[in-house]
Amino acid sequence: MDSQGYNCFVDRDKMNTAIQDLGPKELSCTELQELKQLARQGYWAQSHALRGKVYQRLIRDIPCRTVTPDASVYSDIVGKIVGKHSSSSLPLPEFVDNTQVPSYCLNTRGEGAVRKILLCIANQFPDISFCPALPAVVALLLHYSIDEAECFEKACRILACNDPSKRLIDQSFLAFESSCMTFGDLVNKYCQAAHKLMVAVSEDVLQVYADWQRWLFGELPLNYFARVFDVFLVEGYKVLYRVALAILKFFHKVRAGQPLESDNVKQDIRTFVKDIAKTVSPEKLLEKAFAIRLFSRKEIQLLQMANEKALKQKGITVKQKRLYFQCEGHEPTLLLIKTTQKEVCGAYLSTDWSERNKFGGKLGFFGTGECFVFRLQPEVQRYEWVVIKHPELTKPVSLEATATSSHLSQSSLSSSSNPADRLSPFLATRHFNLPSKTESMFMAGANDCLIIGGGGGQALYIDGDLNRGRTGHCDTFNNQPLCCENFLIAAVEAWGFQDPDIQ
Repeated sequence: MDSQGYNCFVDRDKMNTAIQDLGPKELSCTELQELKQLARQGYWAQSHALRGKVYQRLIRDIPCRTVTPDASVYSDIVGKIVGKHSSSSLPLPEFVDNTQVPSYCLNTRGEGAVRKILLCIANQFPDISFCPALPAVVALLLHYSIDEAECFEKACRILACNDPSKRLIDQSFLAFESSCMTFGDLVNKYCQAAHKLMVAVSEDVLQVYADWQRWLFGELPLNYFARVFDVFLVEGYKVLYRVALAILKFFHKVRAGQPLESDNVKQDIRTFVKDIAKTVSPEKLLEKAFAIRLFSRKEIQLLQMANEKALKQKGITVKQKRLYFQCEGHEPTLLLIKTTQKEVCGAYLSTDWSERNKFGGKLGFFGTGECFVFRLQPEVQRYEWVVIKHPELTKPVSLEATATSSHLSQSSLSSSSNPADRLSPFLATRHFNLPSKTESMFMAGANDCLIIGGGGGQALYIDGDLNRGRTGHCDTFNNQPLCCENFLIAAVEAWGFQDPDIQ
């Protein structure tokens, strides 16, 4: 394959800036140890043509299931799966969980091709339930494939690997979640200084470590990710842990003793990874990754197995966690539920679901008085926070407390010159003169349930599998049941809103 083979998918101007095609054109070695050294040294990293040949060879040699979809299968199904949709408007498969497709110097046609390939993979691999890394893998492989069908075949071989000693890409939420816990274990052991920083600056350090795959499959610039992928294809999954640990080490080195750029360490690390070229070269990143000592595949396997067992015992469910995964970062959110009896109800929720992590895994209520619940079918009815209609429910407060509350409200009003930043009288009351606890139970979420409204009952309770629910009167919204009191769920939708200035 020459370097012209994929030009129809690539913006050549961007590509030439990202990776110069200057390297050797042939690779003759066949021994694994020699391949390891060449991959780590970047032997084929500067040659598009050679990297394409090496990828073809390494992926061809992956031990796979007996029947694996190939290029001819793609040619047969792509029209049926995609239909008449334009490539740019194609939805992404549910299992990627709204993961953005990295551009990786692809042109518009290339970005559309990634979506087509992902949909065809979803059709051929119905057992994949969670795989947010796949868009980045397909986008990179498209660079080194003559056409979409060849890229599809390569991705399918990676997904169909059946060698237990050569684990490649997580394809279930259990595998993904246990890998995040395993990464946390490795950070605690091999990056203790960075771990102490993460504990100090984050409310839930496990939520920070749950982002580790995103650093690699999405945030890393193309030339860095390609170098990581070179070694990953030769050595397997442990390479990903090594590189993510190296990223955290460099982040700690740069940021130790400095204030974080925001109050969100997850976002700070993502920004650091996007701009990693300012700090370290791909060579130095890999050098740091492989300098970590006493790091074995066996250790990773044991940690992974132990964490998977612990998650199963806790009853971690795919659907519940996926809902949180999709909603986090959005504020407010709109939750819609359709029951098997065709009733429709839901809730408007003011606060980011990530707030649930502040309770250390225990169920705790959060949210504000902007929350409300409603039903749409069989008739429309809305129930807002009870205090809005009955302000007398607020607790009496002393004159001193009232004066303090008034002072705080006036201070917040006068401290901002932007009218949009000022608190309305209602918001001021909400913030500084809260009613009793039972009338302020807005939203709560754990791994085994989701609750809206509390006190004397729950406006909505949904189980961890998002299959069953119940509804009743609660003090927070003074509502009637929103549908049949015990119901089966036919469909759940969550609509998120986000400030367009937040990346």
